[in-house]
Amino acid sequence: MRPSRELLRAQSGLSLVELLVALAVLAILAVVALPVYQVLGVRGSRAEAQADLMACAQGMERAVGMGFGYEGLVDSDADGVGDADTGPVSANICSVTSLDYTLHVRTASTSGFTLRAVPTTAGNRVDGDGALELDSDGTRRWDRNDDGDFDDQGERRWSE
Repeated sequence: MRPSRELLRAQSGLSLVELLVALAVLAILAVVALPVYQVLGVRGSRAEAQADLMACAQGMERAVGMGFGYEGLVDSDADGVGDADTGPVSANICSVTSLDYTLHVRTASTSGFTLRAVPTTAGNRVDGDGALELDSDGTRRWDRNDDGDFDDQGERRWSE
């Protein structure tokens, strides 16, 4: 016995109500998931910059252990060799993997250094997340409110 045409027509495809319910569920999932995804992306970029700061600090300490000082490790003319006290860290000290932050030496003296990671450009996902700093003594700072200083409550550590 063959099924009737009316039965086949009733079983083929979605009704408009079913389609609207599916779209509503998808919209609710998108509203919930997108902000969570964006927050996790910012946290991931910040963690990558923190790892870069730690790697560069180790590179600075390694250079001191080889008989160099903290001064003169900055590559001011982009030739890969350190020739200044402040500016971008030379490639032979550390390689930066973060695309969302720019790393540079803020201060360098015979007794220590301060490394800083700043969001690269306005409009990227970490814009407004604030700069990160790491000193040679291990002090970590994060300008959470992005006001240009590290004097506010809770800005003397990297954790949230």
